[in-house]
Amino acid sequence: MKMLLTPYLQRDLGVVLLRPGRDLLHYFTGRARLLIASEPSELNPLPSGLVPVASQHLAADPRLSSFFSHERVLSAAGGINALVDWLDRSNECQWHADADDYHDRNMSTLRYGVGAVRLCWHHEHTIADQTLPALDALAARNVADFVLYRARTHFRFDENHQLSLPELCWWAVMEQVSDLLPDSVARFSLRLPPAEVPTGSRKEADIVWERAPVEVINDYVEQIKPVLAVDVDPEPPAGFMLRPKMKRWECEKYTQWVKSQVCCCGCGRPADDPHHIIDQGFGGTGTKPHDIFAIPLTRECHNKLHDDVAAWEAEHGSQLYHLARTLDRAYGIGAIVTANKRGAKV
Repeated sequence: MKMLLTPYLQRDLGVVLLRPGRDLLHYFTGRARLLIASEPSELNPLPSGLVPVASQHLAADPRLSSFFSHERVLSAAGGINALVDWLDRSNECQWHADADDYHDRNMSTLRYGVGAVRLCWHHEHTIADQTLPALDALAARNVADFVLYRARTHFRFDENHQLSLPELCWWAVMEQVSDLLPDSVARFSLRLPPAEVPTGSRKEADIVWERAPVEVINDYVEQIKPVLAVDVDPEPPAGFMLRPKMKRWECEKYTQWVKSQVCCCGCGRPADDPHHIIDQGFGGTGTKPHDIFAIPLTRECHNKLHDDVAAWEAEHGSQLYHLARTLDRAYGIGAIVTANKRGAKV
């Protein structure tokens, strides 16, 4: 139970009076103490009284409209079928017009745009073939409410919990849709100041480049999520052939992870290239080994290796040694996981 009440300060008596009204007085019966909190900015438009339990205020946040309206976000929440099932729980028609206040007792859910609306049979047949701004807003609000409902239940919050922007952003990270977060929302979650809109003329020397907040979030995501899920086929069709045609295994996500590691030469610098080992019986003229046989090197170390492989290995050790170390780290930190842990095959 939450209420939004106006306090009346009586300085002479040193007391604060609250006036909930006759209809809400029973909420105070038997309660020893109450928690008093400041009014959040998102509650400013609401009238005084009981705060609706089912209303998530982020659903009406204009900063999140592009996020909620994206098909990937709805898919992450369960998809259009899950949204329809969720709306089917209601027996109230969502279409209200002063000129037509009749509602049939039979209900149905109408898919509209990327979302859906809950209508009685009367209004479904009346407005089903129309495109109305009010229907657009209603369908968009249903999608937003559904996404927030799935995010709230994902974290097992009770129905009274109001999701915060950081909590919604964490859900977006978990569902791999954080790249769709608006800039202002990403800034708030990262505790960055609001973006300044430049006005007037400025010197070129005064222009300071900064990374987009969404890119910063994605960098954190890339550091914690596995980059490769593998599966094993114990009886591949090519294995029954006398001379199977060999195919090169490629995985850009894995080579991107390799090049994000520290150079294996011991220089301590971040790698620039994923080097595919050479002169070890892999590949052939004009070909590369599989992407799994890659080690992280800076551009300078990479060039030195190709200039003189023997000299490079004499100084830094065998390429096979560094390959084993790279694979050991990839498996150890979870950059490579088995497919059944991710629920997918690559």
